[in-house]
Amino acid sequence: MMTPFEVLNRILKGEHMAIQQYQAYIDTLTDSPLRNHLTAILTDHKEHATRIAYYIQTNGGQAEEGAGFTGIMADWKTRLMNLRETPPIEMIERLYDGEDKGLARAVQYSEQYLDSAQKEVLDPIFADEHDHLKQLQNLREGLYDNI
Repeated sequence: MMTPFEVLNRILKGEHMAIQQYQAYIDTLTDSPLRNHLTAILTDHKEHATRIAYYIQTNGGQAEEGAGFTGIMADWKTRLMNLRETPPIEMIERLYDGEDKGLARAVQYSEQYLDSAQKEVLDPIFADEHDHLKQLQNLREGLYDNI
């Protein structure tokens, strides 16, 4: 059985992984509407990480910084894949997939292990991440329309 702090740190780790993945893709883009959209989502993830870490630390836990070993490997994988030009559509597909899986896992952990006060902290974060999925879906559809 995981403690609430372990669960929150896992969700925090997911935020750090998202930050690394978005940053890696943004770094390959020149100024464009796509870059601006992804930067806005990246900013949300940074804010989410700060909010979760703050909650953990102000409630007697120890927030774990960074994405951990798995995140480091995912970051390197993303950066290596970006050595060749990644088409924007592929970038969005990967970001959507990561966002979708990460959110599903975070919601599952939240439902299984957290009380209502802890869930209350995560609810607006989960709502933002559902918005990210919609935004990425719209970006994907816009790109398909222009192919």
